[in-house]
Amino acid sequence: MIKDVQTAVIESNYDWTLVKIIADEGVGYGECFFALGLPDVIRRLSPLLIKQDPANITKLLRSLKTAGLLTSPHGGALQHALAGIETALWDLLGKSLGAPLYRLWGGAYRNDIRLYADCHGGEGLASLSSILAPRTPWWLGEATDDTPHEVHPKYHGGRAAEAFELDLDLYARRAREAAEHGYTILKFDLDIPNPHSRDDYNRTLEPQEIDLLVEVVRAVRESISEEVGLAVDCHWSLSATSGAALGRALEPFKLLWIEDPVPPESDEALARVVRESPTPIASGENHYSAVQFNRLLQLGMQIAAPDLQKTGFAEGRRIAELAELFTVPLAPHNISSPIGTLAAAHLASTIPNFLVLEHHGIDVPFWEELAAGRDAPLIQEGHVVLDDAPGLGVTLDEEVAYRYRKRDEAFFGNAP
Repeated sequence: MIKDVQTAVIESNYDWTLVKIIADEGVGYGECFFALGLPDVIRRLSPLLIKQDPANITKLLRSLKTAGLLTSPHGGALQHALAGIETALWDLLGKSLGAPLYRLWGGAYRNDIRLYADCHGGEGLASLSSILAPRTPWWLGEATDDTPHEVHPKYHGGRAAEAFELDLDLYARRAREAAEHGYTILKFDLDIPNPHSRDDYNRTLEPQEIDLLVEVVRAVRESISEEVGLAVDCHWSLSATSGAALGRALEPFKLLWIEDPVPPESDEALARVVRESPTPIASGENHYSAVQFNRLLQLGMQIAAPDLQKTGFAEGRRIAELAELFTVPLAPHNISSPIGTLAAAHLASTIPNFLVLEHHGIDVPFWEELAAGRDAPLIQEGHVVLDDAPGLGVTLDEEVAYRYRKRDEAFFGNAP
């Protein structure tokens, strides 16, 4: 029987919102994709879980989703909360049965889960708040969470063009470093301030802007072995015309994919880019259900990239199975701590069409420290290695988590 539902937020490169479910059977941990007010959403949902059987996972999720039907039926903070709660319930069930999650989900095709390194725009640790405000985490020095800023459609994270200096050598160096750590696929952001841009708000790339982005990709490609795959992310910043033009310009580099070239609300724009770009297109991190992915797959999307801390794992499996019917591989989006990353790795092990899982924490100095219960590092040579440990396979080191907590949020039942 469930006794309590608690949350904590770690201030890292993003706000990692963790869920802890305490029951007669033990403790389970989960993680949610960040959202405004997420701990409060979970707190308000928790009465629907208290005194319930934690093994009735699908029934509980249906009840929670129905409770939020009028406020957030197709995505957003409610769905993020449900994903974290679901993960904690699965972790609890696996631990109570002495079985790893991949065994509960049908068994493993693979135990070494390939990761790709997200290298941002070439810089080191870049931290964004829940409103995409660039910040300095408090544990690195003076916090800058409340710094005024603008969010530009063209520039992920509100970076101002006048404050950004493009350094091709930095891109190349970051690529070499990631490859030396064993990552066989790298991804870089291309939605960066561009000196050739004539407008910070429209989604059109001038020819000179495309030329500069080509030089960025060239610098990365020439710095690493041909054995290392390369992808780029546009964070929904482009028009369909510019997305297709970029895909054509980057064809010589044989990218594995261009991610999210156009806004997620426009399926028709994505379909046009897919038709006109010779470079494969990946998308899906802002879609939450198999119904939504069915539309994307019918439009010809070549790589499905759901975020499992948004979709949850029951729905994530449905998305994976649907993609398999279209012979489309899965490359899940993932910006999580070890809790969310391991949950995604367990699902990745159970689906035949898994390609690679994102790792967005290569610059987080305490990432590995958060996971307790493993003798070896979680990430080895660009892979997460799953073993027979029950549930997620690790537990959260709450002492480490507390050292990097978000100071204005409750920490697992303790007031800020």
